[in-house]
Amino acid sequence: SKAGIWNHIMGFFGFPGETKKEAEDSKNFVHENRAHIHSLGFMTYVLGKYSPVAFEPEKYGVSYYKNPEWDLAMDYYFTLKEGLNIQEALDIFEEFELNHDPKWDLRTCVREYIFLYIDHFGSNHLPQLQSQPNQRTKRHQTSVGIV
Repeated sequence: SKAGIWNHIMGFFGFPGETKKEAEDSKNFVHENRAHIHSLGFMTYVLGKYSPVAFEPEKYGVSYYKNPEWDLAMDYYFTLKEGLNIQEALDIFEEFELNHDPKWDLRTCVREYIFLYIDHFGSNHLPQLQSQPNQRTKRHQTSVGIV
């Protein structure tokens, strides 16, 4: 970040086989490195139709349901043999959303826009993108990955 590079982290909770401890390790990593992280996006794991996990579900301990009425769906509802289930991953995500560093609450939800601002202002120091305290209490991000 000192070199002028915007550091954005994308992550998710609930990858097949992920344990609660591993999810906590991810949260701790982000917290410990927050001084170098400008923005982030977290969600729960989504089993994409064309993902390696969908192509080899046995390898990942996944069973998924293809609803014939949703023939255009790009992801599937799934269950796991071990690791966090969907609800547990959602609970971890929601706790993370409530307790993360407020500097990551940006006034844009489209991460690609951030890079347009960086280019326009020629800097990765963009306090004008940060939400104000009164905006944070009004906004609630919805969870992703639940069908």
